[in-house]
Amino acid sequence: MEYNPVTLVLLLAWILCGIRVLDKVNTSPARWRRKKEDDGKHGAEWLILFFGPVFLLYTAGRDFWEVRLRGAFEKARRHVKYAGITILDARGSPLYGDDCDNPAIDAFKDIFLDAANKQASDIFFDPAPDGGVALRFRIDGTLIQQGILAAGLGENVISAVKVAAGMNFSEKRRPQDGAFSARISGNPVSFRVASVGAVGGEKLSIRLLGAGSAPRTLDQIGFDDGQLQLLKRSISLSSGMILMCGATGSGKTTTLYALIENIDFSLKNVISIEDPVERVIPNMSQMEVNTAAGITFASLLRNALRQNPDVICLGEIRDEETAQIAVHAAQTGHLIISTIHANDAVDTFDRLTGLGVPLRSLAATIRIVVNQRMARRLCGKCRRPLTEIPKRWSRFFAENDIAPAGLFQAVGCPECNGTGYRGRVACFEMLIIDSELREELEQDDVSLSKIRQSALARGTSGSLLLHGARLAAQGITSLDEIDRITVSLDGGEA
Repeated sequence: MEYNPVTLVLLLAWILCGIRVLDKVNTSPARWRRKKEDDGKHGAEWLILFFGPVFLLYTAGRDFWEVRLRGAFEKARRHVKYAGITILDARGSPLYGDDCDNPAIDAFKDIFLDAANKQASDIFFDPAPDGGVALRFRIDGTLIQQGILAAGLGENVISAVKVAAGMNFSEKRRPQDGAFSARISGNPVSFRVASVGAVGGEKLSIRLLGAGSAPRTLDQIGFDDGQLQLLKRSISLSSGMILMCGATGSGKTTTLYALIENIDFSLKNVISIEDPVERVIPNMSQMEVNTAAGITFASLLRNALRQNPDVICLGEIRDEETAQIAVHAAQTGHLIISTIHANDAVDTFDRLTGLGVPLRSLAATIRIVVNQRMARRLCGKCRRPLTEIPKRWSRFFAENDIAPAGLFQAVGCPECNGTGYRGRVACFEMLIIDSELREELEQDDVSLSKIRQSALARGTSGSLLLHGARLAAQGITSLDEIDRITVSLDGGEA
């Protein structure tokens, strides 16, 4: 019988590998030694001796998979998952790339992708009782709980957000403000961040600007035909003020941008002063407030008047100096378009007089006040017809000649997260300052109640309640939503 040296070497190597594995098994896992003492059989050892090299190959392959292939797979998976999001820090430099293997960074990106996909307007991180961090989104104006982040992970995610926003992540007690931006699925999104110390930890609020929403034209905002024509004509005015009022998150800025884009930039010099600039509009000079550097609305407005503008857009009138300069500019041949925080159109006069502007000056400069609210849209998947109409609504529909045949009510389904609503629609009232109302404003005994009664009696533009009822009658929203956005403590309309 002839012996092949190669075969002999391979056989010896095989046996040595089996002995090596047998030695590991006899010295490491206790269960093999117990099995040997219990049954006294050595069959298992012979199997290990024979199949030891196979075991070694398996072990080596497993180690290679875990160390090399799995790492490469995870890197490729992370790249594909987060390819649609690019985080930019406060200076606009890329941050947190695909190769950043950190659970907190991955959670950071997951949260912002989820918020953008759900078209959330705000993200809130709140201290939870167990030491974790509660995560909530504001969707369609309603807060929705998203879950609880574990204590360590939640703190690290908050730190990652603060680093991106240019804030001091080690300071957890004093209030801080910051901002950063991102591109999510090709859409530019800006984030405004505010932090403050709270009982049990730190609270972080993030406002998403521009997420999941394409620019809207004035025709797409939701005005009635009469309101739309009035606004389009108002843009051609050579002087005066057009004001939009409403609560935070009521869509004033969206309407403001839509109104501005109806201006003919080839004929008019348009300047905007914003805090911050939420959308870049070509052919318009846009200035941004920077309070930390002493650049305020008032200082920018004062300097803008030296640029010979035809139209000045103010992001908001929020202080006495800005209000007085804006009214003066409107009296000297400039058209001022701005937003202001007020409960309704008539309350705008009270707000501005509280900022030191005489009522006679307001009567001479204000042309239109638009009061805006956002009502939730009924989910098209689960809405169902309203079978019983409340008596007061039946009377209202009859008095205003509205056919209530298209009324629906909210139900709730997985498509709308059980809320019965998906998306929002704007609801408006417009106060037109005509010659009669201007004359009443100039009277010595004028009051807000008299102004409100006079405006409603003439019906110059329709009320929130009327516009909302028409939206409900078209099946766009529900009567419950209209009640919610128009309710007031005196039982009337807001």
